[in-house]
Amino acid sequence: MSPFEQLFLAIGLSMDAFAVSVCKGLSAGHLRPVHNLNCGLYFGGFPAMMPLLVWLLGIQLRAF
Repeated sequence: MSPFEQLFLAIGLSMDAFAVSVCKGLSAGHLRPVHNLNCGLYFGGFPAMMPLLVWLLGIQLRAF
């Protein structure tokens, strides 16, 4: 994958996460700091974890 394609993929994924976070913010009532931390972990942790898990899975399956 070229750097140009990676850039467009990153922009698309960030736009998706932004749209979901805006909807989450609009649907929530009163937010406490715990809610902010949870949203940060969800929107930052899962996207960071998914490529790592796919990479680890690829290493395990490369023999097939």
